[in-house]
Amino acid sequence: CDQFAAVGQSFNVPLGYELKPTDSLKWKFKDKTIFHKKQEKVLVKKSDVNADGSLKLINLKKDQAGVYIPEVFDQSGKSQNMKRTNLCVLDPVKKPTINVICRDPDVIFTCSHDQQPDGARYKWFQNETLIINETKISLKRKKTETKNLLFSCNVENEISYEKSDLLTNICIDPVKKPEINATCKDSEVIFTCFAAQQSDDAQYKWLLNGNEISSETKISLIRTTAESKNLNFSCVVYNEASSKNSDSLTHACKGPTFLGLPEKLFGISIWVFIVSGAGFLLLLIIIVVGCCLRCKKKRREDDDEDLQYRPARESSPSYCSA
Repeated sequence: CDQFAAVGQSFNVPLGYELKPTDSLKWKFKDKTIFHKKQEKVLVKKSDVNADGSLKLINLKKDQAGVYIPEVFDQSGKSQNMKRTNLCVLDPVKKPTINVICRDPDVIFTCSHDQQPDGARYKWFQNETLIINETKISLKRKKTETKNLLFSCNVENEISYEKSDLLTNICIDPVKKPEINATCKDSEVIFTCFAAQQSDDAQYKWLLNGNEISSETKISLIRTTAESKNLNFSCVVYNEASSKNSDSLTHACKGPTFLGLPEKLFGISIWVFIVSGAGFLLLLIIIVVGCCLRCKKKRREDDDEDLQYRPARESSPSYCSA
């Protein structure tokens, strides 16, 4: 092709010669004369001609593509050396859109429209910078390499140029099945919905005995040990791509005990030891009190006996000499 023009547009086929008023001009297309002017007289006018002799084509159609041949003769009838023009009439490219295919671990961007004209060429841009050597209709990248990057593509041919809107990687990694960890802390138990390498957009739900707990959407759930005893807890991790449920969990946390003592000692309830100790202490107190009372009674009896014996003892010669 010597020249390109778009379907529906106008185009002037250049004559390539400075036409004189006394010259004769003829234009041929597909071996047929479409314009003939001999000096000032127009003999054939199937197409229009501009004042400079160029051929005027309006509202071009595909069937107007081909070789256009000018012929010029001077006043003496001598033929002038003229250049023919091979005109190609093309459909303009359409504005492309980017389609995304998620194929783990890759993401495939395709610069697409219903149908681009034959011979369309492609360019790819990352953050508005041309990606060298990427000239195919599709672009493949690792998902991990395209996060938060903006991609666009250009489609062009000899007569038009269109650019897509910017698009980022919209592939969403599926969530993984979570596990629940239970942490005992004082009188509470903290449930954590845990799964390695969850996607950033993961969201959470909590279930109690299979029923959703409303307003509990955080990664952790806190309950008192007493109220959550023997209940089944599970969590759900989800995003736009997938959803996964954990297995149910019943915690084994112990509630607070008397004076911080364990619930059992040697397999026996701590309360057995507490009651037994209290009984032994009470018995010991009773024995001590009894002993004290007996000692006090005996001391009183000894004092009374001493008072009775003292007058006789004071009247004895030995007591007086002393």
